[in-house]
Amino acid sequence: NRWDLQKKLRENRIEAAPVHYRNDRYSIFEDSKLELPNMDYLESRYLVLPIHMRVNEEDVIRICEVIRSGW
Repeated sequence: NRWDLQKKLRENRIEAAPVHYRNDRYSIFEDSKLELPNMDYLESRYLVLPIHMRVNEEDVIRICEVIRSGW
């Protein structure tokens, strides 16, 4: 459950959110009749983890440890 994972990450001061929209959802693609069943499946399940320039190797290890600890 991504919401439970997001809560667990926030409790550990790790930013995470489903912040990006699929490219095919933008109006420029409205005339295309793309069928993307795998994206449909993933859309409500993914969560974006921190990937900015200030994330260092120690941060990555800590993020992994928090995720591995379960939620």
